[in-house]
Amino acid sequence: MTEQEIVDLFAKAAKPRLMDLLKLKIRHVYETTPGDANSTIVIDGGEIRFITIRTVQPYRDIERFVAEDKVIGFVVNPGLLPIVKAISMDVRGRKMLVTRSIQAREDDKGVVAHLDHFGVRILMSFDSVRNETQVVWEALYGFA
Repeated sequence: MTEQEIVDLFAKAAKPRLMDLLKLKIRHVYETTPGDANSTIVIDGGEIRFITIRTVQPYRDIERFVAEDKVIGFVVNPGLLPIVKAISMDVRGRKMLVTRSIQAREDDKGVVAHLDHFGVRILMSFDSVRNETQVVWEALYGFA
């Protein structure tokens, strides 16, 4: 598998798991225009300021974790759980969650995949100094 195929596999497995963990009981709006932390948007007359959360996981041999029985437990859950916890805590008592596509940065290295219709991206790159693959999970969201 190529690196892009691997990160696409992670994204495909992560979307249903994210929705299962998040259990949203409030309105969710996905903003398709890319943005970054501290960007704002006006929805229903209220200004939403976006915040970001990021998790990084190092792997010695990422190919070991692409098997169907290992993807969720060893890659997706460790990446998503901190994001789900942060979002869940922030939207408690709120009426709306807004997620946004994350804008590419100049210092991005590696391959990228986005979760469909949710402001989460996965960035995977190889660190030759540490001899490991880093999988970075980022979410961009706001609430009202």
